[in-house]
Amino acid sequence: MARIKLYTVDEAEKTLPFVKRIVSDIVKTFEEREKRVIDRQKLGPSPAPGTKAEERALELEREIETFDTEIQRFHEELQKVGVEIKDLRIGLIDFYSRYDGRIVYLCWKLDEGETLGWWHDLQGGFRGRQPITPVNRGRFKGLGSGEKFVELA
Repeated sequence: MARIKLYTVDEAEKTLPFVKRIVSDIVKTFEEREKRVIDRQKLGPSPAPGTKAEERALELEREIETFDTEIQRFHEELQKVGVEIKDLRIGLIDFYSRYDGRIVYLCWKLDEGETLGWWHDLQGGFRGRQPITPVNRGRFKGLGSGEKFVELA
């Protein structure tokens, strides 16, 4: 069982400036990592020993590893505030919330500004997104009084 934090829409939006900085860093770092991966692939699986190609391949592998470490660190920062990153390329994230008694995701991606406009069921995914409207906005519940987390089965 996972322990999760639940957010209201307002609570999630209050964290967006902080979350947005981290997600932006993830997207930029992932983009740089992918450039190195492509460059490394161009050198083939086993460049000849002692060549400039081998030297460059080793350098690219070290850089990729450094980017992986950075992405992991950013990911852990998001996990600490109860946010899941779903797509490193576009900066897609989810906050957990409770809607009509069931756990759902409040969904946001990097290019969507400073407010949350979408939600979906846990199995619904990005294609299952539904709008957060003035009518349903208040139905998204966070943690109850005294709760620090809830168990997700």
